[in-house]
Amino acid sequence: MPATGPGFPRALALALATLALGAVARAQDGKLDRVSEAVRDDDDDDHDEHEHDDDDWDDDWLAGGEENDAIGTLIGWAFLFPFVLPREALGDDGAPSDFAPYPYRYGSGYWRTSDDPRGRQTWSSRPRAELGTDFDDLERFGFGLDLEHESRFGLDTAWNRWREELPSGDTDELDLADLNVVYRFAHSEGAAFRAGLGLNYLNDEIDHELGFNSTYAATFLPVQPLTLGFEGDLGTIGDATLVHLRAEAGFLIERFGLFASFDFFDIDDVELRSWGVGMRGWF
Repeated sequence: MPATGPGFPRALALALATLALGAVARAQDGKLDRVSEAVRDDDDDDHDEHEHDDDDWDDDWLAGGEENDAIGTLIGWAFLFPFVLPREALGDDGAPSDFAPYPYRYGSGYWRTSDDPRGRQTWSSRPRAELGTDFDDLERFGFGLDLEHESRFGLDTAWNRWREELPSGDTDELDLADLNVVYRFAHSEGAAFRAGLGLNYLNDEIDHELGFNSTYAATFLPVQPLTLGFEGDLGTIGDATLVHLRAEAGFLIERFGLFASFDFFDIDDVELRSWGVGMRGWF
């Protein structure tokens, strides 16, 4: 017999209210909350399904013969192209190089490829600090450091704290950082390309997560006092895939520079964007 007593309307109203509150709560979940969920979304069924798909792909590849050998060669050249082309274009012979005290100190450039003995430095340290926003609900402030040795090896690291205004009036915060060992594989006096491997790090109110990172970046000194740069990162963090792209343009006053930047993060289809301004030192 259907429940039509006096308690039924009250129970129905309670159920509807619960559904409405749940919908409101889901609507108020911000981007940082979705990032937190993505890095901890460990789905064994999806993992098994991906493994099965990979096995099928391997079988198809092995059956491809000479056609797949040609594709493999093209993939190999596509991988090497970003490394071979800059080195050839810049006329880099692979020799170690030191640094001027700061860019444009003795005319053009910063990376010393000539025998000019003036002001040579064996280390380069380039710290930066910046503020950013997406002009909506996200704000960011961060710090970074590029450290290079004349051997061409170095470190680069960046730390960013993201802050989000939620529709409820509350705020959410999340830290993203990376640390990479890099190698300057191509340079001239006014340009340098580097690539490397390292770790990603996320910290929020729930816990912290780690992941693998690969990075590729370049810095250009086209004409005094301008600086240009870009950076790309591809890796993991927790259970998520992380893609990061960064572009930067600025100008120098001796060893200090002001710059404008754009950062784009994609963490399992959750996108974080930030337009920023900051200051960098060259030491």
